[in-house]
Amino acid sequence: MITPREIAPEHEQRLIAHLEAREQAYIERLRKLVDQNSGIDNPTGRLVCLAMLEQSYKLLGFTCERIAKPGDMVHLVARRPALGKTAAQAPKILILGHFDTVYDADTTFLSFTREGEYLRGPGVGDMKGGLVVAQATLEAINSVGRLGEFDWLCVHNADEEVQSPTSRELIEQLAVDRDFCLDFEIGRKTGAVVRSRAGVGRYFISVHGKAAHAGMDHSAGVNAIVGMAKIVEKLASLGDSKRGTTLNVGTIHGGTKRNIVPDLCKIEVDVRVLTTAEGARIDSEVRKICSETPVTGARVDVLGGIGRPPWQRNEACEALIFHFQHIAHAFGIVLGAEDTGGGSDANFTAALGIPTIDGLGPVGEGPHTFEERILTHSIIERAKLVALAVLTWTRPGPVELN
Repeated sequence: MITPREIAPEHEQRLIAHLEAREQAYIERLRKLVDQNSGIDNPTGRLVCLAMLEQSYKLLGFTCERIAKPGDMVHLVARRPALGKTAAQAPKILILGHFDTVYDADTTFLSFTREGEYLRGPGVGDMKGGLVVAQATLEAINSVGRLGEFDWLCVHNADEEVQSPTSRELIEQLAVDRDFCLDFEIGRKTGAVVRSRAGVGRYFISVHGKAAHAGMDHSAGVNAIVGMAKIVEKLASLGDSKRGTTLNVGTIHGGTKRNIVPDLCKIEVDVRVLTTAEGARIDSEVRKICSETPVTGARVDVLGGIGRPPWQRNEACEALIFHFQHIAHAFGIVLGAEDTGGGSDANFTAALGIPTIDGLGPVGEGPHTFEERILTHSIIERAKLVALAVLTWTRPGPVELN
């Protein structure tokens, strides 16, 4: 049993009262974020969201830095070191959360709405709702005068939905000295947090053939679609349900007209793996299939790989999750912990051995769809849980995996 650091009863009551009194303010903050599109094709919109987050951090005394990367990617790093004589021993906490979404600028799923007990909108759960919970947590801790007891580092990136190609290195570099990491991706529909995630890979495969007239000179052409079909059939066989491995050929594009031998065909492949070894096996097999499948007269190109390492269950993460469950239990809440096939930036920190908990955002469902929504009351409930768990955290001993 973990014995948490003491928190004065009056502090607990003040913290809870602070959050409950500001629920409408947090809903309005979320509305502003959701109503601003921040898809991967909207760098201007992403900067607007970044500025909203930046403003809130500055009000809490954080110093903010914008990190510009290729492809119009700008990430936000906010820091607030611990204060006082015991600052050197203060817990070092990393907060993760992205402000990009999967919804492009021309989406018809445009705005924030309230429907009964739910809030709907593009990114309301994944993960603008999580960003609001994270900042509400910090503001609640500040309301009882204890924000300075911790060394805070918050990283908010603009490219998570495309596997964090320009922010992964930044996250990994900044994470190395942290005691633990809190990621605020959408909470599971059951209310559970996340204790492990699959590794995620993406492959972009192109077959370059030779165009020719389909009737007059068919034999002079090299059909890229036919060549790709041979590759696709072999790729599809790599999935292994016993190992928890999936490989999905998600898109295919090729050809221009019915009467022209197509000289180009492209596919995009999604891969999910549960272990690092399985990721290495799949990567090797994909490249082997593409190099050894006979496509006479054509060239086959492969880009991509396993972009997110698997987050496998481990004692360090389990101890942190157990602490959160202990705090939830004190409030009569059964906090579950689930494994998921979806990836997040928490994969990076967990793979580095940093105690990590994910799914701390509001409870919801339907991320990446036009049905995305969250339970309104869970914004405040999650902030209460995280704030009290942080304030009572101690460095625990090993925990046995179930």
